[in-house]
Formats: sequence, C-alpha cells, structure tokens
Amino acid sequence: MSKIQTSCPNCQQPIIAEIQQVIDGGKNPQQKDLILAGGLNIAQCQACGFQGQLPVPVVYHDAEKEILFTYSPPDLNKTMEEKERALAPLLKKIIDNLEPKDRKGYLFQPKTMLTMNSMVNNILLEDGITEEMIENQQEKVKLLDNLFVQEGDLLTETIKNNNEKIDREFFALFAEIAQRIIASQDEKAIAKIQTVQEILMVETDVGKEILTETQEIQAASKSLEALGKNLTRSSLLELVTNAPNNDRIRALTSLARPAMDYEFFQMFTELIEKSEEEVRSAFVGKRNLMLKLTQEIDQQVQERMIAAKEKINTIIEEESMEEGLVKNIDQIDQLFVQTLSSELELAVKEKLTDRKDKLENLMQIIQDLTTPPELKTVDLLLAAVDNEGELDNLLEEMGDRINSRLIDYLTSIISNFEEQIIATDGEKRAETEDTLTRLKTIYNTVLRRSMKIKFSKN
Repeated sequence: MSKIQTSCPNCQQPIIAEIQQVIDGGKNPQQKDLILAGGLNIAQCQACGFQGQLPVPVVYHDAEKEILFTYSPPDLNKTMEEKERALAPLLKKIIDNLEPKDRKGYLFQPKTMLTMNSMVNNILLEDGITEEMIENQQEKVKLLDNLFVQEGDLLTETIKNNNEKIDREFFALFAEIAQRIIASQDEKAIAKIQTVQEILMVETDVGKEILTETQEIQAASKSLEALGKNLTRSSLLELVTNAPNNDRIRALTSLARPAMDYEFFQMFTELIEKSEEEVRSAFVGKRNLMLKLTQEIDQQVQERMIAAKEKINTIIEEESMEEGLVKNIDQIDQLFVQTLSSELELAVKEKLTDRKDKLENLMQIIQDLTTPPELKTVDLLLAAVDNEGELDNLLEEMGDRINSRLIDYLTSIISNFEEQIIATDGEKRAETEDTLTRLKTIYNTVLRRSMKIKFSKN
C-alpha cells in the first residue's frame, strides 16, 4: 500500500490517500475481502467531508485460479494507450513476484473490466458464486436495511411477510452485521439489533428452528456439565437414550463426539439387543442418527485438517512466516494448531529435517503470539526464584511489568495448582507441591515489591 497526493473528486482540494493497486487474492485473502467489500482505495476529504473510492487503475491476480483482471477508471482525457501504460508497471509487479515456472500464458492476456463492480462480480463467479446468488445476497442485505429502520407492528409485519426469504444464510448475514454493531458499542444500534433478533426468532420458521437448537444445546451442555468427573460411556449412553428428541441427540453428539467411539457404539448395540420391543425401535433410530452425525462431523474435521495442512505448507514457505501467519490469522484456530503438531511429529518420525525446523519455527511463533505476557514473566521468575539475589535483580529490571495484572495472574495459577494437588498423588503430587511453593514465594515477593512501589509514589 502506498500514499499518493491527489485531488478530492468532490471539491478538488488536494488530499493524501493510501491506495492499493495490485491485489493478489490467492496470496492475500484480506486484500481480496477488501475489494469484495468495496473497501478498496477509500479516501476521505477533510475539507468537504467526501468519502469514497478513488478512481485509480487496479490489477487483480489469483495464480491458483489463473485469473488476471485489470480495471482502468473512465477518463475521456486519456487514450487507450495511455491507460495501458498506466497498467503496465502493475502487471509487471505481478509477474516479477512469480517464479519463472509459474509465469503462464494467462498473464499475458489479462481480462479488462469496465467497472469495479464487474471486477467484483467476476471474482465471485470464479469462486463459484453465480449472479443469481449475488442477487439473492443483495436482496437479503436490502431486507436487513429495511428491518433496521422499521419499528413496532410494521417491523413485525415485514418479517412475517418475508418468512420464505429469511433462511439460515440470512441469519448468518444478520449475525455478521450484529457483531460489527456490538463492537461499535453504539447502545441505540445494539438495542435495535436485539429487538429485530427477538422478532426474527419467534416470527420466522428458521428462527424457531435456531431457537430450538440453541435451547437444546444449552440443555445438553448442562446435562454433560452435571456429570462432571462422572462422565463415562455408560453415563453418556444414559443421556442419549433419555434424550427427548432428535435435536437433543444432535446437540449431545456435537458436544461429546470424542467420547462416542467404537466401544460406545458397541455398548449401544448391546443395549438395543437387550431392550424391550417397545423401546428398541426408538433406540435404533437414535443410534443410526448418531452414526450419521458422527460421520458428518468426522468428514468436516478431515476437510478442515486438509485445508489447515495446505495453509501450513503455504505459510512455512513464506519469506516471513510472521507475515504469512498474520495474513491468515482468521484461519488460525485449535484445529490448525493440532494439525501443525501432527505434521511436526510426522516430520520428526520421517527425519525430514528442513521441514521439521520450519514447522518448529512456526509453532514457536504461534506460541509467542498467543502466550500472555504475564505467563512469560512468571516463567522468567520461576527460573530465578531459587536465587534470592537473582530474583531481586530480575524484578528490578522488569519495572512496570510488576503490576496488578501479574498479581492476579499469579493468584489464578496458584489456585489452579492447589486444585491439581487434590487430584494427584505420588511423585507427580510432590512435583506439583514443589512448584506451588516456588510460585507462592514469587507471589509474596512480587506483592511486597508492588506495595513498596505504591508507597514510594505516595
């Protein structure tokens, strides 16, 4: 992204704007999201208040799909040759960033888009999103806009009249908009969102389904939490057989899938064989539904793991892993880390030294980015706690890092270790007690130092 000085399209006053003219949708999904959302090259004029998209040439590229689109804003004062000359350095930048083996024929036949809207539509078409789907999405957005400005009986009536148009995709779009409004902390807008949601839930078919599913998940979650340490295959099977409906079965399966293994289903089959005729059919139905649901869950997890592995392979080949990770930060979740750990184990097992080093580096970067600073501080203090002079010197160096947040964090860790001691025994209990003693020493030392600093300021 670069800064340019240009004129405001509205009042012609000079303005400084940040522009992005080369978009690589394959390598940078965030840039792709920006262009699809209409947020590319937006400038604001301090003089007249204008805010809008600047008319600058743009090139969009995706190597995986082998697409290259160009857009030149309408300008009657420029010839076609002048427009092509303006695009030439942008196209060159795309080619220069590719390995020679990846420079294919499509790069020399870019498709010209007459408007930014046509570029967006063509990007979506390449993603398998048809014009009909785009129109359907636009209708949903328009309906949402109407709901947000309507009140009372008119709002309720509009929702009822559009019951058939309000599907799960509509609710997903509603949730996305709601998250943005909640993040803005606009109390009036948040109240409006809540009002619309309440009516949607009770006046639409899909809303009623979602409400029922939510209630069943809450009920299933409470029943599993109530079992606590008594959660076994037998107790889980009892919950399943007593489930009042299929929605509860779905909720239990989604929450407790790891416990529903081969042995669990074997126990279920044995129970069916021993059951009375009047309940056997219901049990068979529940078991078959659970088998279907577990297969679907496993398939989804497998697909996500494959996608995570592909993303890992892309990130570790980036010139900067940190930048590669940041570009894909929305895809980094627990499953991504689990896949990374599995790939690392496989690389060690197969003695793939170069891959192992890269994967270890990526794992370390993730740990550094996700580890709370207070935990890092505690680790440093634990390493120095056995030497009083070293501990004091370290605390002196840390300065502002010795604060109330660190004390709260230590309190939480100590509480956690005290709970662990109750549940462990033998050698492991002795190790836990030793760590707990050292943590309490650190806590007392940090607390005294913190109080001393506060008294000195007063």
